[in-house]
Amino acid sequence: MLKKDENINCLQTDFEESTKQLTIMKGILPKVSGDRNMLWEQVKQCSEENMLLSAEVNILKKKIEALEEDLLLKEGQITILKDSLGNKPLDPFAGLD
Repeated sequence: MLKKDENINCLQTDFEESTKQLTIMKGILPKVSGDRNMLWEQVKQCSEENMLLSAEVNILKKKIEALEEDLLLKEGQITILKDSLGNKPLDPFAGLD
């Protein structure tokens, strides 16, 4: 009978401790839920910002490609002009008459 009473007291103590822990957890849960919701909003905001930045990167890449093509065109024009001048010496006063 003594063993049975010890077991009951032990179970009752465990139950009381579990009840205390449950009460503590119930107090913590709203804060954790609020933190989770705030972090989820930040994730959504960062995801949206990431999409916008990716689109901007693609636009900038296309602009770089266009500038590189323009550069090649200008270099080609310069080469053509140099070739058309040939080996003629450049007279800086030729057109001042």
